Amino acid sequence: MSNLLRDVFSFGELQILSEAKGSQAMKVRGLFQEAEVKNGNRRIYGKTLLEREVNKLQPLLSERRLVGELDHPKDEVVHLTNASHLITGLHMEGNKVIGEAEILNTPSGKVLHELLAAGVKIGISSRAVGGLTYDPDNDSYNVNENLKLITWDMVSDPSCQGAFPGKVNENMVISEATRRAAEEIDNLRSEKVYLEALKLMLRKK
Repeated sequence: MSNLLRDVFSFGELQILSEAKGSQAMKVRGLFQEAEVKNGNRRIYGKTLLEREVNKLQPLLSERRLVGELDHPKDEVVHLTNASHLITGLHMEGNKVIGEAEILNTPSGKVLHELLAAGVKIGISSRAVGGLTYDPDNDSYNVNENLKLITWDMVSDPSCQGAFPGKVNENMVISEATRRAAEEIDNLRSEKVYLEALKLMLRKK
C-alpha cells in the first residue's frame, strides 16, 4: 500500500544565491532531504532509496519540468496553478540531498519571493508516495522500496519538525494509529509465545 508522504527536512536554511534582477529569477539553495535519520514524523529514508530517486529525477531537471508548490498540497499531483518554484539542481552530499531552485514569477512565486526577501524562515517539504514499515526497536517507520519522490514544496508550517508540539497534521495522526496497531500486534505475539511455553511445561509434567 502506498501513502502520500510529506516531510519537512529543512527549516530556515535556504541560502539565497542571487536576487531577482530584471528577467533574472531569485535563486536559492539548501538542504532538501536527509537519509538515515529519523525525522519529525519518525520516518527514516534509506540513502540508497534517496540516491535512486534523485537519479530518476535528473531528466525532469534537465527539461525544467520539476516544479514545486507553496504550502502543503493534499495530493500527489503537482498543481501548476500553485507553482512557486522550479527545482534546477539535485545532488547527494553524503546522506544529504542538496537542491537548488528558481523562484517563479507566478502568484505563489511572488509570495515566496517576498517571504524570502524579508528573511522569513521557509521549510522545505518533500512530497512522495510509498509504503512504511514500523520498526518497534527504534520507534520509527522505514520507508519502503516502492518510494517515489514527486517534488519538494516550500512551507511555513514546521510542525513535522516538532517546533509547535500542539500542531499535528494528518500524517502524524495516521502514524500514531499505525504505531498503536504495531504495539498491539507485538503484545499478541508475546502472549502467544507465553501460551506455547506454558503448554510445553504442562506436557513435561
